[in-house]
Amino acid sequence: MVHKIIYISTMPYSDKVLRDWYANILVKSKFEVEFWDISKILKNSESKLEQTCIDGIKILEKFSYKQLSNLLHDNRNTKTIYIIMASFHASNAKLYRILNKYNIFTVFFNWGDTPEALAFRHKSFLQKVKMLFNNQLPFKNSFRNIFGAIYCKIIKKLKLIKTHDIYFNAGIGSNSISNAKKTIDINLCDYDQFLENTHNKTELNQAVFLDSNLTANSDISLNDLKKINPKEYFKSLSRYFDYFEEKYNTEVIISAHPTSKYDNNEFMGRQVTRLKTAELVVKSKYVLSHHSTAISYAVLNYKPINFLMINDWIGEYEEYANHEISKSLGCNLINIDKIKSINDIKISSVNKNLYDNYKYNYIVSKNSEGKTSSSIIIDEFKKYFIGNTVNG
Repeated sequence: MVHKIIYISTMPYSDKVLRDWYANILVKSKFEVEFWDISKILKNSESKLEQTCIDGIKILEKFSYKQLSNLLHDNRNTKTIYIIMASFHASNAKLYRILNKYNIFTVFFNWGDTPEALAFRHKSFLQKVKMLFNNQLPFKNSFRNIFGAIYCKIIKKLKLIKTHDIYFNAGIGSNSISNAKKTIDINLCDYDQFLENTHNKTELNQAVFLDSNLTANSDISLNDLKKINPKEYFKSLSRYFDYFEEKYNTEVIISAHPTSKYDNNEFMGRQVTRLKTAELVVKSKYVLSHHSTAISYAVLNYKPINFLMINDWIGEYEEYANHEISKSLGCNLINIDKIKSINDIKISSVNKNLYDNYKYNYIVSKNSEGKTSSSIIIDEFKKYFIGNTVNG
């Protein structure tokens, strides 16, 4: 019998998806894998579905909602696991209502929670409203998003959306927002790569900058965050890196964001790498970063972290997010636009207790610590295919 896994994703296929969402391991484990890219789904029209095969995975794109619904209908009597790479919010509500029409078995990776998100959930209603009007949330079309949240609550209450069959939860923070028939503890995908690099403990006198692709990241437009001036941003970064390298007699290596396409000497001749963050952090003495889930590598390896911000973020969501994550770890938050000399450069110390709190809140589930998430997931998928039920 064919053991088929289908990803339905609002994120286009990439090397990062292949690795971090375990598609490569599923292929090696003899599952038949498809990837349905709905990142540019058409609302009211149709086009011909495009099909390619990459890394042993059948990839479908150029969907309309009607075509998506038809494919789900055609597969309704097959034993298939659907991995939903789309969070439930207003812009994805139609997807979730379509999923609810069919008796399909869906799983969701409930990971990537952050200190700013956790802090926001603990704020009072009045505090949240104040943040909305102060532009300190990751969207500026506040009223549209308020109505979107209300709509989502209504259709969820009316049971018009799909309840996932399995939530794979990473960390304590994820457990607070589970919405599934069954929950299983795993770890953030970064933890698997951390385990793979535990043998390589040779520390070099180097620093790594965890890039977020801030000048071209699609999340900025999607969430209507404040756009920054690329020229001024890279100028400030390079000046800070120059001072840091001089102060600590080191070199800064750039761990480029997977979506970045740097080709214009943005980092002034510094070495730029992709998809090697785990390896770089293990080898580095210092870590420099904006708020990012990628700092999990620094936390797991107990590396000192400096969080960096710029003048354009003052009073914006980015300042709030950087403040919350730096506070949670007891690390420095540095405005690089205000650095004027080498005397302004300092490095954070490591507070092991705070690092461990962060680790268990956002990265590692205690029940799965020391295990690779991929092994837990594959075992669970095999149990499903051995069972007698068809889909959900």
